[in-house]
Amino acid sequence: MNEHPISGPMTMVKVDGAKIKYLRETQGLTQLYLATAVQVTTDTISRWENKKYPTIKKENGLKLAEALNVDLEELLLPEEADERGGASLDSPSATTLDSTPTSPPPVEPGNPSPARRKLLLLFAGLALAVAVPVGWLLLGGAGKPQLFAERELPRHCIAGQPFPVLIRVSGISDSQPMTLIIKENLPANATVVKISPESSGGATKKDTVKWLKKVSGPTTFAYLVTLAAGNNDSYTFSGTASVSGDVTLPETIGGNHSISLGTHHWADSDGDNTISDDEILAIHDRYRDLQGIDIDIETIEAIWLGSGYSWNAKTKKLTIRE
Repeated sequence: MNEHPISGPMTMVKVDGAKIKYLRETQGLTQLYLATAVQVTTDTISRWENKKYPTIKKENGLKLAEALNVDLEELLLPEEADERGGASLDSPSATTLDSTPTSPPPVEPGNPSPARRKLLLLFAGLALAVAVPVGWLLLGGAGKPQLFAERELPRHCIAGQPFPVLIRVSGISDSQPMTLIIKENLPANATVVKISPESSGGATKKDTVKWLKKVSGPTTFAYLVTLAAGNNDSYTFSGTASVSGDVTLPETIGGNHSISLGTHHWADSDGDNTISDDEILAIHDRYRDLQGIDIDIETIEAIWLGSGYSWNAKTKKLTIRE
């Protein structure tokens, strides 16, 4: 194998989970939206917001700040902002540190200043904070637990090669188990290889995957599937979720629903015929706790260690370049 230089340590930053959650909720954004923008999982966003993992890569911090329409410094913990020269909530403003008056930058018509933008964001957040509970009461949803079921599906795959599909259910309390029915409708050219959990009511038919299971806490349902070559470039997955008790749960499973056939491995999310550091980290983060599904991590790591790969349609094999 050719020698590859080892890169230096990653730049890390400490973020304020409570601030991230506040900005997301006041803008009406979901954890899935942030996860898609940053290219991590919804579990990762949840861990950041709950301060379980306050230290993150600066690259992810920049993506997160862009998705939340703020500067990165606004997401940092006060001590982190001080170390980087940013102003914390308790520090004096920049204008008090320099006696030389400076003129504010010109504001173009139709483009509000940062201060005005923050003020508008605050008003929008207050309006949303009032509107959501009132609307919820008017619709008769007060006191009902809210559950969410979201699908994680790769952007593309190779015909005949297995790829994983995840259904993540969140909002279930550890102390209040509930019985769920998850039903996935598959494209006509799909073949299920494996499902997890396979016991406790997991079942498959030609074009359907179903689970009937009592669960407590956040739960992930998964299956491994292949797509045969067909006349279409893109194929659609759909599904429904239902639950026992007086609970609010969107019937249609959200998240990703379409995948395209091509010559790129499903783990190569940007389709550049390599597995980057970010992509291998995302794979380990997303599938490290998954039980009963073999995603062939050895092949994925071999592509990451190499300089690239290509798909041979005749032999139906991947060629990994060293």
